[in-house]
Amino acid sequence: MPFHRVLRPALVCALGFMAFGCQAKLPSTDTGTNRRTAGQLRAVVVGEELPLTTKTDAGYDGLSFVFLEAIRDQLIHTDGKKIAIQTVPVTNVREALSLLEQGKADLACGMDFSWERQTRVDYTLPFATTGIRLLAPKGNDGTPNSLKGKTIGVVQDSVAASVLANNLEAATFQFFPSPAAALEALKDGTISILGGDSLWLRASRKAAAPKDNLVPDQPYARTAVACVVPEGHESLLDASNIAIGRVLQDYVDGDQAVRKEINSWIGSGSDVGLNDDDIAHYYSVVLATVTGFRKDTDRTD
Repeated sequence: MPFHRVLRPALVCALGFMAFGCQAKLPSTDTGTNRRTAGQLRAVVVGEELPLTTKTDAGYDGLSFVFLEAIRDQLIHTDGKKIAIQTVPVTNVREALSLLEQGKADLACGMDFSWERQTRVDYTLPFATTGIRLLAPKGNDGTPNSLKGKTIGVVQDSVAASVLANNLEAATFQFFPSPAAALEALKDGTISILGGDSLWLRASRKAAAPKDNLVPDQPYARTAVACVVPEGHESLLDASNIAIGRVLQDYVDGDQAVRKEINSWIGSGSDVGLNDDDIAHYYSVVLATVTGFRKDTDRTD
């Protein structure tokens, strides 16, 4: 998918200004020059979990890589130099944050938001939203009463683990080091209930627990999904926001190539199964919040 078209100037300015806040910027520690000289964009890949990431014969793919490739193309357009994505695989978020803080990686995409993580890295514009829910056997509606005395599998140090622990004091939790380990435990019957973010649970249900239900109807919490860069890496953060913002805008505008890419991971033809209108509405909200952008059909002035 081509990603070399530049955003309209007003959107670029707004994205640059709104790259997480209007506060005074810290002194830059941006290593973009060294990165671009080397011709590599070092991207941390956390696990291999759909719909954000999956391992292929050629490397990796997934919703996160739609946006990683857009960021790479924006950097190529800006710098006029070839840049390749170098993947740095890790098994959990803790390792990912450590690599970013040590300067051993440039960014990671597919990271759900938490205030604790925000103190360690800078988030880009979000490109997805997810809720904290559970895969549970039929007859369990996922409410606190139905989960009393139950054992729930969760990924250690995940946002879901924290949210569910705060809401389900009468449940017991079994922690797993990675999403893959948690899914395997659900498949082999080690656990019968798995908690996590809705996108991951939806994408994994057919393979891991096709007879289970995604519960409750209303998630315990909602969180955004975005890319993260080390604090102080302003030029990379700005380029990432421009790239992500343009993809969101293209989806809202009905660009068929962009819609095909996004929909293959979270749209109606995927295991996640969201419809185009819901995705476009969310992307419109993101753009309106940070840029004031609205579709012409939504104008009220």
